[in-house]
Amino acid sequence: MTLEVLVSTISFLLATSTENMVPHPTYTNNHLAYNSANNYALHPNLSPSLALSLWSTPTTHSDITSIFRRYLQGTLSANPWSEDAPSPETEIIKSQLMSLNDKGWWTMASQPAVNGVSSGHPVFGWGPKRGGFVYQKPFVELFLPASDWNTLREKLEKRGNEFTYFAGNAAGEFQASDEESLNPVTWGAFKGKEIITPTIIEAVSFREWQEEAFVIWREWGSVFAKGSESAKLLDDLRGDLWLVNVIGHDFVDGEGLWQVLLEG
Repeated sequence: MTLEVLVSTISFLLATSTENMVPHPTYTNNHLAYNSANNYALHPNLSPSLALSLWSTPTTHSDITSIFRRYLQGTLSANPWSEDAPSPETEIIKSQLMSLNDKGWWTMASQPAVNGVSSGHPVFGWGPKRGGFVYQKPFVELFLPASDWNTLREKLEKRGNEFTYFAGNAAGEFQASDEESLNPVTWGAFKGKEIITPTIIEAVSFREWQEEAFVIWREWGSVFAKGSESAKLLDDLRGDLWLVNVIGHDFVDGEGLWQVLLEG
């Protein structure tokens, strides 16, 4: 993106933000709080009393699955990685997300495919409410066991250019189908304007979030007594899980992403 296009994009978004807010980016600062020294600070939701009140004392994988399911269902106000309730568009792919969580693939962020709906759409719209059209590629970000990730990665590689993925673990290992790729997953076409791309998934942002996401597992575990079942479970999960973001490039049909994730 050239400087001129970047300035134009920022000006457009600022000018239209009072009409209808642009979509939230994939990686937002509500994932983890920073203190003034830019060191990691405990996520606001992870104060011991609040963590125990919201998420009790998990001792099994099923307990973790229940937390993610209840969050998606709206019966839990927050999970350790997000203070915000799921967005309305989550309802469109809720059944797929629930099925992924039932597999022990715990979903963090996601969006359905959108192909040229009005910018005034009550769920997907943003920018000026008239004369614009918005688009979305489907994607999902989730935690899954290392063995499952190895299997899924092979499937994605076989599908070639249909998908892009970024993946990492607590040890700092990182894998990507194309580390240099820049992947707009939300964009809009408006009269007299350049194409606007407010949400782009790429390696640098993912790797920053990768580190933060696994810090939260550690901080959650610190709520419990050292050596307790809950502390051991969360430490073991932190050591095994991979954080994976998979983008489906077919925004017209949009079902291919969910099919490949849920098959088998």
